[in-house]
Amino acid sequence: MVSLAVRRRILPLAMTVEIGFLGAGHMGLAIIKGGLSAGLWPPESVIVADSDAARRAAAGSLGCEAVSGSESLRAAPIVVLCVRPQDFPAAAAGLAGSEPRLVISIMAGIESAIIGGSCGEAARVIRAMPNAPAAIGRGMTAIAKGVGATDGDFEAARRLFSGIGRTVAVSEGMMCAVTAVSGSGPAWVYLLAEAIRSEAVSLGLPDRTSDTLVRGMVEGAAAMLGGSELTPAELREAVTTPGGTTEAGLAAMREAGLVEAVRAGVAAACRRGEELSQ
Repeated sequence: MVSLAVRRRILPLAMTVEIGFLGAGHMGLAIIKGGLSAGLWPPESVIVADSDAARRAAAGSLGCEAVSGSESLRAAPIVVLCVRPQDFPAAAAGLAGSEPRLVISIMAGIESAIIGGSCGEAARVIRAMPNAPAAIGRGMTAIAKGVGATDGDFEAARRLFSGIGRTVAVSEGMMCAVTAVSGSGPAWVYLLAEAIRSEAVSLGLPDRTSDTLVRGMVEGAAAMLGGSELTPAELREAVTTPGGTTEAGLAAMREAGLVEAVRAGVAAACRRGEELSQ
């Protein structure tokens, strides 16, 4: 197999490797698809490394080159790390090199200094935290400049993640909080939807009807929240009639400790992110 360094010298510019992805799970593939759809690079300039054959096949079906070892990513000027934090040390073993490059990490908890130390002293590191709706182009990604990163690097990352939704700039010190809020956040919403759906069935609504009602309610409420300048509290107050059913339900939820439970969950997720960074 011809090395990537040699390929970059002998192939036309449009055919050279422009970006590499370490990991082709759900999020990695979502980012790749978003970038391809946005026309950031042609598929033949993308190389994807993953030890799983099925994931390599999925990346290959997009027209990307798919390989099993991270060593093949060394010559890529941009490398996106899409592996689980606990898998990074082993996966990064083949990445270390002396060539300058931009490394973009979506791993929770691993600080840019550690990433840079594993990927080579010339690496410029950007950290990002997308979330599950990226799979349908509705993601929310927080981006932070890390060790050695420039404004140009940040802009490159912003363009990349704009292909899967919206972006926001944060400092690296806020990444654990971001992970707990928007990274894990869809799970908090799904848990609430799950509880409402379960009680709907208990109240006698057919299972399918309950499912349709809850899905439509969450989708509509999210659309109103996203399309309005009102705060969540103001939107809640707008649908809460004094002495009505919604007020009674909210009172019961507060008495049961819903608000405190949600805040405790977000705080616990943040603490876990901080533990992963140590």
